[in-house]
Amino acid sequence: MAKRKFYRYPLYLLARLGAGLLLVLPRSWALAFANKVGHWGYRFVLRQRTKILENLKLAYGDTKSLAELETIGRRVMGHMLQTAVDFLRFATLSSDQVASIVEVGDAYSFCKDILQEGRGLIIMTAHLGNWELLAGTFCLQGFKGAVIGRRIYYEPYNRWIVGLRSAVNVRTIYQDEAVRQVYKQLRAGDIVGILPDQDRDRVRSIFVDFFGRPAYTSVAPVKFAMASGAPILPAFMIRMPGNRYKLLLGKLIRPQIEAGDRTASIRKYTEAWMKDFEEVIRRYPDQWGWMHDRWKTKPDERV
Repeated sequence: MAKRKFYRYPLYLLARLGAGLLLVLPRSWALAFANKVGHWGYRFVLRQRTKILENLKLAYGDTKSLAELETIGRRVMGHMLQTAVDFLRFATLSSDQVASIVEVGDAYSFCKDILQEGRGLIIMTAHLGNWELLAGTFCLQGFKGAVIGRRIYYEPYNRWIVGLRSAVNVRTIYQDEAVRQVYKQLRAGDIVGILPDQDRDRVRSIFVDFFGRPAYTSVAPVKFAMASGAPILPAFMIRMPGNRYKLLLGKLIRPQIEAGDRTASIRKYTEAWMKDFEEVIRRYPDQWGWMHDRWKTKPDERV
């Protein structure tokens, strides 16, 4: 039996205390504080800084100078902490508050038209902008939906995260129960949110191009769509100046088996959504999680 790590609970209590203090502050103050801490964190947390710079160099090569990459890296750390601050505020978030900070355009009506088809909708996003707010924005407007997420290693943290999502009517489907629950959700004509932009060892994946390099990429979204008939919609909640957000929708994708070749069709549509992801990440590089080892799995490891 593994030893219990007794420090986890004190750290959890410290995190809850810090979150409570941030909630007391006006949102603008809390976001400014988080951004400043992120910039200092980038300077002193060498492990994260090294990983961010390594991945940025892999993606951009010689097209950006080291100074440009350092600037992106600092902003990434600040942005991620600001995203966490807004996520912590879900416990008190209302639809009116969302409307005051999020520009959605015609996204709601567009998605309602798709849902009228009765096959549900798979909304795919990246760890870009504020992915949790993306789900919360839809569910606070009356859309029924769930997101696929991992169980947090420490149960008090897990309950906290899941509880924050529940506060804005977002249900969590754990990865180990995803297949059955996703199809159930789609058959009910609801939305399923998926974040497939990371390299996961236990997820069935293929290599597709991402920033000019082969990236091990999940085929689950396309398989879900093919089996259920639900279309795929890439969508992103982008942070804008003035502590506001803008909802961007990508191209609607309707995966189907073409010419009787299921394998080739899965590749084609996986490449399609990945291309959408890359285009948006290139536009907002300082809002994506570059600390994740996206090119961890190498093609020669999967021969």
